Amino acid sequence: MKKLFFAALLFTGMVNAQTVSDVRTLIYQPDQEPREHPVNMLHLKLDVAFTPTEGKVIGSVTHTFAPLRDRVDSLFLDAPEIQIQSITRNGKAQNFKTDSKGVYVFLSPPAVQGVKDSFKIDYTCTPRKGIYFIGWNDPTNRSRKQIWTQGQGVDNRYWIPMYDEMNDKVITETRITFESGWQVLSNGNLIGEQKNKNGTTTWHYRMDYPHATYLMMIGIGKYDIEMRKTKSGTPVALWYYPEFPEKRVPTYLYSTECIDFMEARTGIAYPWKTYANIPVQDFLYGAMENTTATIFGDFILVDDREFIDRNYIGTNVHELTHQWFGDYITARSSKDTWLQESYATFYPKQFLRGVYGEDYYQWQLRGEHTSALRASEKDLLPIVHSKAGSSRWYPKGSAVIDMMHYVFGEDAMKRVIHHYLKNHAYANVETNDLYQSFQDTLGLSPMWFFEQWLYRGGEPHYQVEWESLQTSTGKATEIRISQIQNISMLEGLFKMPVVLEVHYTDGSKSTQTEWIQEAQHIVRINNSGNKQVAFVLFDPGNKILKKMRFVKPWDELKAQAERAPEMIDRYDAIVAMRTLPLSQKSSFLQSRYQVETFHALKTELLTQLKEDVTAQSLRLQALQDPKAEVRLAALQQTASIGDNDLAAYEALLKDSSYNAVHAALSRLSADFPANIARYLTLTQKETGPGMKVRILWLELSAEKGDVDALKELTDYCSGSFEFITRQNAMSALKRLNYMDVPLASNLLDAVMHPNYKLAGTAAATLKSYMELNQWKNLIQSAIEKEKRKSTLHREVLGKYL
Repeated sequence: MKKLFFAALLFTGMVNAQTVSDVRTLIYQPDQEPREHPVNMLHLKLDVAFTPTEGKVIGSVTHTFAPLRDRVDSLFLDAPEIQIQSITRNGKAQNFKTDSKGVYVFLSPPAVQGVKDSFKIDYTCTPRKGIYFIGWNDPTNRSRKQIWTQGQGVDNRYWIPMYDEMNDKVITETRITFESGWQVLSNGNLIGEQKNKNGTTTWHYRMDYPHATYLMMIGIGKYDIEMRKTKSGTPVALWYYPEFPEKRVPTYLYSTECIDFMEARTGIAYPWKTYANIPVQDFLYGAMENTTATIFGDFILVDDREFIDRNYIGTNVHELTHQWFGDYITARSSKDTWLQESYATFYPKQFLRGVYGEDYYQWQLRGEHTSALRASEKDLLPIVHSKAGSSRWYPKGSAVIDMMHYVFGEDAMKRVIHHYLKNHAYANVETNDLYQSFQDTLGLSPMWFFEQWLYRGGEPHYQVEWESLQTSTGKATEIRISQIQNISMLEGLFKMPVVLEVHYTDGSKSTQTEWIQEAQHIVRINNSGNKQVAFVLFDPGNKILKKMRFVKPWDELKAQAERAPEMIDRYDAIVAMRTLPLSQKSSFLQSRYQVETFHALKTELLTQLKEDVTAQSLRLQALQDPKAEVRLAALQQTASIGDNDLAAYEALLKDSSYNAVHAALSRLSADFPANIARYLTLTQKETGPGMKVRILWLELSAEKGDVDALKELTDYCSGSFEFITRQNAMSALKRLNYMDVPLASNLLDAVMHPNYKLAGTAAATLKSYMELNQWKNLIQSAIEKEKRKSTLHREVLGKYL
């Protein structure tokens, strides 16, 4: 046993000693090193036109470059499935060869170092990625018609032959020829519109500074545009649909103020000359930070009522932040994605802190911590890793940046960030560049921080206990802290300054900050006044990303829930009461509800009181709360709605929140089926984002035998509508177990759609129907008919079905 014990100690020591080098080995990913390229691409000039009904691109691109080597006789450009017509250089044809990934250009004579060179490629393509033609083949002509692009990660290569990687930046120039009468947006400044004799117009956009090719964009559609200016004079173009002018103001709230905010926080003026926002239908994600021109899904284009449940502010600031972090400076490869996404998550949180207050900020931070901790339940990959995943690049990275500010100070971090941005302007960066900025501006080498939070995985798990002691000099509070996470190659002990607070029953407190870095740590806080301790806080305000085991008795939880200055500490005390019996906590929880104002805390109180019949008056009060989240919680956390209170719940059918209306219609119809007809009358004109209230209305009507409701739901599944409406209608029809030939056709059309969310929902819906014998033959017949249309149909349907 003694030998095994010492062997275990030796192994533990080896792991701790080798953590840095071993983690570095794990971080090093040969396949993620920046791609080699023999030339520096300097300028990309694109002339492009479209045949939208065919999804066809007709293009000509001129690449200007500077050789990085003495002699370059060939280049490879990314161009999968692009048909190259010709490649010319100074008017002379160049030989080329294509394969499934792109085109090899053979330069004759070879390009030489120190001499700029260029060549031009004429091409056509009908891509399924990178550029999207929305609504052009809707047989009913009801769908919105648009053309838009999405280049990240490396999808612009599917419609432009180019060197399509993050580690080379170019100045781009775009000339788009399209039918006159449309609005066209691209990167940079609009330097001219030329009317052509054939009824088309050529829009000419040009960038002044280099950017990564994945940030190139085009947006075409029917729009109106509002122009604003920032305090420093940057023009901001806010695009919106002419038929929805009421959505312009609520959607674009704070659109110039957030630019002013970013300039003030970074000390770097907006890096480009113009900025625009453009909504598009069926967008693949929430939004995309194309340089000078953010594209976002029109499901976030909201009016005043829709704003209650969802708004564009956070997404707007996120994409705007990328104009600095991602566009102005760009990660060299995907393993440093956090340098872009974490900062674009951090700054919106700070901006909205100024809009909504400290409680909102603490709740956002708690959400980030929760996401990070969940990711660590699956694996312990560090943030600096190409497979770290969105939970680490976005919320965890944002929380780590918060901790940088907490540890090193706000003013110090502003200096670091200003230096980091300024010294890498319009260039590529990696994590070490940020580290070097600490050294250059503060004289610090915070490798310990970078090592534990960025280059290693996991988070600290603290176990905390305390007791009052009588010492030779008087009373003291002894706090024992243990780090109980598993120690491994990827997760070690954490070193952090931790604030400890002892709150006394007389309302005073003692505060002490300790650097916690060992497996066990004991802190003594003197209690010279011999005061009675009410509660103890470890890291008040939730500054540190962590798991924590800190068991507290009822009296201490009560005191903390009543008197902790920070909302999140009061929330934690309430959450810790979940396992306690109602008889012990009911009266206290109801009294706290009358004091608290933040929606998440009030929702937690309502949740714990769900089965408490004595709290019904509180639930009725909550139904009148100014916050939609609380009104919705009051409905959801009512175990049973009595006849005497029914009118109060039915009032939600006319609520200002679509979420509340939808939830009320669903709940009340289930609990009071005899009243459905009346509920349908009350809500017959309600729609909601994605038509969700209307679709529920139709589902309830169809259950009562309304054939027209089934037809309308089937129509909502068609290509005449945007993808969220189609998804909502599919789900309703699936619950109704309804199928016919038009619906099968609409579902198969959705499977062919480039929006992967829609295609996935449609495929899953079809598969569920195929498991039922009554629909199997109908659907299989429809699939075979669809596959006969083209090779593309066979490939896509084969992938999903």
